[in-house]
Amino acid sequence: MNMNKVKKVVIAGGGTAGWVTATALAKKLGDLLDITLIESNNIGTIGVGEATIPTAKTFHRLIGIDEQELMRATNATFKLGIQFENWSNPGDVYFHSFGAVGQDSWLAGFQHFWLEGKQKNISGEIGEYSLENQAAQKGKFSCLTGMDINYAYHLDALLYAKFLKNIAIENGVSYIEGRITEVTKNEQTGFIETLILESGQVIEGDLLLIAPGLMHSY
Repeated sequence: MNMNKVKKVVIAGGGTAGWVTATALAKKLGDLLDITLIESNNIGTIGVGEATIPTAKTFHRLIGIDEQELMRATNATFKLGIQFENWSNPGDVYFHSFGAVGQDSWLAGFQHFWLEGKQKNISGEIGEYSLENQAAQKGKFSCLTGMDINYAYHLDALLYAKFLKNIAIENGVSYIEGRITEVTKNEQTGFIETLILESGQVIEGDLLLIAPGLMHSY
């Protein structure tokens, strides 16, 4: 069993996905793993706004990121939901707010009471029963201690990757700049054994993680 134990993790590709993975592993399992991330400067990262959902807050708490520091470093804004325009028909607008809607009971979920109320013409629009929806529509928000409101962030993807990269390296992740040109596999198992860089450097590992989108570059 010890022969199959993962000790060296190699992450192929950077960007948000690669550095999220590296940071999480380094912060939570850094004492147990040797982590290396390979990223090529010749393969650009998609520079778009990164739309997160409230689970991003959980991730940041897990790895000990200060929210104010994150906001400053990534030019982030708070968001209370996602607006879908022309969602079902041209001109339709649907705002999907974060957080709970209405008040559930032991008898049934709130949506059942709401639908019954709609049939009887006594229910308002579903968004009227969401704190996050109402706050978003009125442009009001606060994340003060004790505020029971769900939110996420919209941030700069390039700056977010750079922010996480610094944290990962500070916590022991080895960074290699280079382009992967060849992959060798075990003839019997088909498992990847080594990555060969354009420079000729050979990278070995027990576990290879490939960042989404990287394979489109080869």
